[in-house]
Amino acid sequence: MPRNRFSDLRALVVDDDPLMTTLIAMLLRDCGFVQVEIAGGGQAALEHLSRRTVHLLICDLNMPGMDGVQLMSRIAALEQRPAIILVSGEHSRILDSSRQFAEAKQLTLLGVLRKPVARDPLISLLDLYRPEIGLPRADPVHAPMDAAYLSKGIGSGAARLRYQPKIDLRSGELIGVEALLHWTDPTFGVVPSVHVVDAAERCDLIDELTLVVLAQAAHDRRTAADKGIFLNFAINVSLKNLRDADIVERMLEAVASELGEPADFTLEITETHLVDDLAKILEPLLRLRLFGFKISLDDYGTGASSMQLLSQLPSTELKIDRSFVTAAPRSMQGRAFMQSAVELGLQMGQSIVAEGIETEEERALALELGCEIGQGYLFSRPLIFEDLVAMAGKMPQLAHDAS
Repeated sequence: MPRNRFSDLRALVVDDDPLMTTLIAMLLRDCGFVQVEIAGGGQAALEHLSRRTVHLLICDLNMPGMDGVQLMSRIAALEQRPAIILVSGEHSRILDSSRQFAEAKQLTLLGVLRKPVARDPLISLLDLYRPEIGLPRADPVHAPMDAAYLSKGIGSGAARLRYQPKIDLRSGELIGVEALLHWTDPTFGVVPSVHVVDAAERCDLIDELTLVVLAQAAHDRRTAADKGIFLNFAINVSLKNLRDADIVERMLEAVASELGEPADFTLEITETHLVDDLAKILEPLLRLRLFGFKISLDDYGTGASSMQLLSQLPSTELKIDRSFVTAAPRSMQGRAFMQSAVELGLQMGQSIVAEGIETEEERALALELGCEIGQGYLFSRPLIFEDLVAMAGKMPQLAHDAS
């Protein structure tokens, strides 16, 4: 690890034990940190964070006064939030729940270190740090997210795509991509896709939005195929898209207009809504599957009815949520949860995709547990189409398999 990588970053060590703060501060300086400061408790740390930017916070969980859980809750409300490493001697179930709490608060938790802290485990977590962590949160969306605004944007090309590569974990081949919505407005800039999708569902425009995304993905798939690059293109589909059986013909038309086959595409379904009318949802899904579309259950494990959907829907692929992938190498409980999800998916005849892979350790464990495909920053960030083509040209020879 280059010793100057962290020289411009500020770290704050929070613990009520002076010996522990001194030890961790020494280890951080040994790893390349120049600016290392100390707080004796949660309240002191919060006051420190209100005065200056801190990039990395190393914090004990069990402290008198404001403990580490309370401190994380308060940090979640700050404009600039540091990456966090927890230090604790508590039971592993408490540590796993602390990870879940941090993720629920949308905090960046690099990991948990057991006391006494050693250098090598600390270095492993520091390797996960990314420069974009701790940047001010995005400005609130000012675009008028109503039907008129969405209709105009859909018609004028605001719905653009970025592509997240999907990699065969064993061979390293690029085998597919997930199309991610990148809504770009000439006045308001980039609008987060979650706001666009939520508004489209609310304004009953989700079909129009999804079909525009599919049409663009179909066009890009054809362009890639013309260059000798044969990939499966996945798009996200809301369960609300499946309320009307007519969506099947419209999807088939979008694919056929670009000389594509349904087998060239995967429809990724995220559990954003509970299925209140299973027959209505199953009719278009079964027809889409019969025509050849692949069906993927996205973010598996994060929703209350994930297992129920797996048993009911004609899916071909299971995507293990990144929270499972991140937790698996860090604790026995995390590994057990991911292993059970993978084994269940394999028993149900699914292809298994590990989402959010960021480290070689996560990739190796995902492969060991039975995941065939991976996507995440270890392989690539989402790419514009031209960069995807350039990446594909540098990858191992691709086999064209439209089965």
